[in-house]
Amino acid sequence: MQILVVNDDGIASVGLWMLAAALRDAGLGSVTIVAPEVEQSGTSMALPMQRELTMKPAQPLAPEYAGIAAYTVNSTPVGCVLAGVRAFPGDGPDVVVSGINRGLNTGTNVLLSGTVGAAMFAAFWGMPALAVSQMFIGDAPMPWATATWAAVQTFPLLERVRGQGPLVLNVNVPHVHDLADVRGFRQTELSAFFYGDVVELDVAVPVDTPEERHLGIRFVRERVPAFAPSSDDGAVREGYVSVTPLTPTTAACFDLSAALQDLTSEPRGRS
Repeated sequence: MQILVVNDDGIASVGLWMLAAALRDAGLGSVTIVAPEVEQSGTSMALPMQRELTMKPAQPLAPEYAGIAAYTVNSTPVGCVLAGVRAFPGDGPDVVVSGINRGLNTGTNVLLSGTVGAAMFAAFWGMPALAVSQMFIGDAPMPWATATWAAVQTFPLLERVRGQGPLVLNVNVPHVHDLADVRGFRQTELSAFFYGDVVELDVAVPVDTPEERHLGIRFVRERVPAFAPSSDDGAVREGYVSVTPLTPTTAACFDLSAALQDLTSEPRGRS
């Protein structure tokens, strides 16, 4: 099996290399990394604006990663998927795994995530895709090994979703260092949590250039709400690995037919 590993934190991310090595060492397939040159968090499914991209071989982050084929691209996570699928001879990857992201990608914020965006772009091409994110707590050491274990455990589920249309398995992992403390895996729904609700801007007006505004972004963690156990945020905070199937192609059950008829009943703009 050909596995393409991408991320949005960039080629220097420890989580990226640990993920690729874990998939390789578990014997799940041949692994290739294609990652952004620099961090591209929050870019969602942004297409690269450049018509010409540069793809370069990347050196292993540490000796234990020797032998993993790795490349950087001066692009977004979606650009990395594009390069990883189209720039190599043959039929391209069989699956795409995106991560490991430093920080959760849960709730409505999956729409902002470059990690999830890259996986979703691959899913549109018909490839099973997995997005993996690890919860972090302040400056506490990251339990990357827990997230790599969760990725290896959930990887076989990709065959269950093959052929089911554009579908991403979004995996979020609790901040737990000892695997014995992981309470299990739980299929979840998206929470209603939106980062915009916990963001504040500190605005400063420079004396010498009063027409400018300097904006400082702050996350007010005291505003984080309580979460239902059935949600991704709720499950992770209870110590479970959250697995949320995501699809972008399901229309909302909301009837606009009468309103649309009103809009079109009297053509406007012509005299």
